[in-house]
Amino acid sequence: MRKSTDLEHALDAHRDRVRKSHRVRNANGLVELVDDFGFCFAFTLRTGDAALPACFDHLSTNDESRKWGWMWGWKDELPLEKRLYYGTLLVRKPTFVSMRMLPVFYATFGRAGEPDEHLDDVRSGRISDVGRRVIEFLAQRGETQTKRMRAELGIASREGKLVYDKAIDELQRLMYATRVRAVGEDRESYNYTYDLFVRRYPEVVKAAERISSTEAATRLLARAIELAGAMTSRQAQKLFDWDEERVARTAAKLEAAEQLARVRSGRDELLVLPELVA
Repeated sequence: MRKSTDLEHALDAHRDRVRKSHRVRNANGLVELVDDFGFCFAFTLRTGDAALPACFDHLSTNDESRKWGWMWGWKDELPLEKRLYYGTLLVRKPTFVSMRMLPVFYATFGRAGEPDEHLDDVRSGRISDVGRRVIEFLAQRGETQTKRMRAELGIASREGKLVYDKAIDELQRLMYATRVRAVGEDRESYNYTYDLFVRRYPEVVKAAERISSTEAATRLLARAIELAGAMTSRQAQKLFDWDEERVARTAAKLEAAEQLARVRSGRDELLVLPELVA
C-alpha cells in the first residue's frame, strides 16, 4: 500500500485528470459534463467538503463575471428543458444531476411517490411545519411562484422568508419539491416557481421503482469516490445527508466488491478508489 505522501500525489493527479476532462464554453458542454460525471457541485467546492467536481473549475474562462453570467442562465434554462437537474442536494448546496442519475438519488429515500409519504418525515422532524404546509399547498395549487406562495401561506415577513427558504431547501434535499422555472426580469421581481417533485418528474419516480434504496446508496457512494478519489466517512455522511450507520453499511458493500479501499490518514479513515492505493 502506498505511503501517505504517495497517496496525496495520486489523489492530486486523479483530481487533476477529472478537472481537465471537460472544458465548458456553452450549455451543451455543461450537459455533457453533468452526463459524464452523474452529479457535481453547481458552482464551487467548499473547503472541507468531499472533493467532487465543481463546475466553476471546468469553465473555459478565467473571467469571474463571465463564469457567473454563463452559469446564471444555464442553471435556469437547462433544468426547464429537463436536460439536467438543478437543486440543493449535495451537502445542501446547489447541485447538478444528470437525468440518468436522478432516479438513483430519488431511490435512496425508498419512497413510491404517494401523496401522504411526507407525513413520516414530518413526524420524525425531518420536515418542518412550514415544509409540510408548502407540500400541501403545492399538492392543491400546483406550480406556484415563491412570492405568491409565501404571501398565501402568511409568511411574507423578513423572518418568514428565512423560515421559508430553509423549508424549501429541506424539501429539495428530500426531493419532495423542486424548482421549475425562473420568473421576473429584475432583482426585485426575480424568483422561482416550485412544484412537487413527483408531479414535475413522474418519469424519474417511475424509474426509481426498479432500484432498491440499498442499491441506490451503493451506486451514489461508488460514483462519488470515483470522482473524488477519496473521502472520509464523515464527508460522505455530510455529502448525502446519511447517518453513520448507512455510510458504514454502504462502504462495507463497496469494499467487499473491491470498489473501495480503506486507508488511515491521521485521525481519519479514508474511503479510497482502490487503484490509487495499489
